[in-house]
Amino acid sequence: MNVNYRYNPDDFKGLLGLPDELSDFYKLHEVYRKEKTQHNRFALEKQWEDLFFTIKHREVEGFLNPVDAQGIRGYLEELASD
Repeated sequence: MNVNYRYNPDDFKGLLGLPDELSDFYKLHEVYRKEKTQHNRFALEKQWEDLFFTIKHREVEGFLNPVDAQGIRGYLEELASD
């Protein structure tokens, strides 16, 4: 990744699916920033949707506290709507 993001995927190791999905989101975000095509936008939005629900699942399971989960979702939503 070329950009320093607020939430590092390595900080979430052990939380099922979250590190990989977060890393994929960041990669797609960088691709979209370089080339703002409809295809890249769709891929980023799809990944954001998957990541949103993964974060929600980890929150419901008790692996993320609700305040942190909301902060992560808010930050990522800002990136997705760039």
